[in-house]
Amino acid sequence: MARKREPSVFFDREKHCFVGLDAEKLKHLKQAYERIDVDSELNKMGLWLSSPRGSKRKGNVGFIMNWLNNCTPAEPKPIPREETETPMRPLLNQYLKELWKGREHLLELNKRAI
Repeated sequence: MARKREPSVFFDREKHCFVGLDAEKLKHLKQAYERIDVDSELNKMGLWLSSPRGSKRKGNVGFIMNWLNNCTPAEPKPIPREETETPMRPLLNQYLKELWKGREHLLELNKRAI
């Protein structure tokens, strides 16, 4: 039984894009490398493959996966916390100002923990 051959992926230097990297494969890459900006990395790969140093590489799926495996994942963006207005909030703020009098910079540094 013959195995169905998928179209190969390679970098076309004339069009300056990856050929054969359809939406389905791109979706799988983004799921596998969810903490990496795959689109940005593909642009970087294209620039490198167009350079004299990368001119002998094909830019196939193995190349793409190796590149993404060596990427540093982005740090998750912190969720900004908003102070909720409660009946106790003014009393708490006043207490903290008195407690940290003369050291307000420490109070500002620690506001995230409140």
